[in-house]
Amino acid sequence: MRSNLFTKAAFGAAVLSFVAGATSAVDIWDFNVFSRSTIGTSSSGYGSDFQGAAGSVGSAWFSGFSLNDVAAASPSLVRAFYGGGDFSIGGTVTQDGIEVAGNVSVNWATINGPIYAGGNLGGFGGTVNGPVSIGGTKTVGPVLTVNGVLSESAPFSPTIDLFDVSSEFLAISNFAASLATTTTATNLWGQLIINASGPVTVVDVAAADLASAWGIKVSGTGTVVINVLGSSVSFGSKTWTYEGGASGTSTLLNLNEATTFDLSGGDHVVSILAPNAATHFSSGLVTGNLVVGSLTGSGQVNWNPGGGFNGDVPAPGTTMLALAAGLIGARRRR
Repeated sequence: MRSNLFTKAAFGAAVLSFVAGATSAVDIWDFNVFSRSTIGTSSSGYGSDFQGAAGSVGSAWFSGFSLNDVAAASPSLVRAFYGGGDFSIGGTVTQDGIEVAGNVSVNWATINGPIYAGGNLGGFGGTVNGPVSIGGTKTVGPVLTVNGVLSESAPFSPTIDLFDVSSEFLAISNFAASLATTTTATNLWGQLIINASGPVTVVDVAAADLASAWGIKVSGTGTVVINVLGSSVSFGSKTWTYEGGASGTSTLLNLNEATTFDLSGGDHVVSILAPNAATHFSSGLVTGNLVVGSLTGSGQVNWNPGGGFNGDVPAPGTTMLALAAGLIGARRRR
């Protein structure tokens, strides 16, 4: 049975109960893109670009790619990329460098900013404009220029626990999916209309209904959670319309049940949370957060000028003490 305990105070308290004991003040919604496993594959690197910072629990492969292009994006993240495995790039890291646990492969690429890695540095060649600290060695062979101090056999200690971030995104999705619906979406000639009211509006939409709609209009204020029902979700271009105070930064498209997710075309101005889904983003644009189980393709992800998702939908973990204090939080922090 779905819970209907979703007051703003409860949301804020749940946020703060998770923050207690955190080792760093990082907003997980500052990840423009986050994969709970891998990005790209060793045979087919992910293409296009992410305007903000990104992360993956596993390895990441990029080809013809540009990362962290917007200086104002992802303000609490000091690196353009955080990875728990190997990192391979053909293209550009525009600023802030990378932090990865494994090997770094620079393939006719430029990395602006430092490299902190647990493995070796190599690849087909390129340039690193910043210091390099690696647990292994810089391989010899193709020209790979390091315009900074090179430290080999250096200890590596990640500054962000990516497994923790992954678990928190999953918990947020699970909690959002458990919320009782507060309204329904009206289908008006193929446009799904959601009228928001109160601090949080929750609506369920079948995957087939979302796929067949040409647009989604959200009207009203507060957080809007759109829970998409179905294990296989696929849709193309949509027109996202916001009015009456609604925005893409306060609207969450939650694909909690999805194990496969195919996305293409258009500009999806919404944050998408699909933590269990093997996601193929073939083309088009997402303006907001994209959090997935794994990611392949070449779709572009832009940073929303209004910031990352800032709705009141934390993971469960409410404490009576926090509730009694009436604490309110709008962002999910770790």
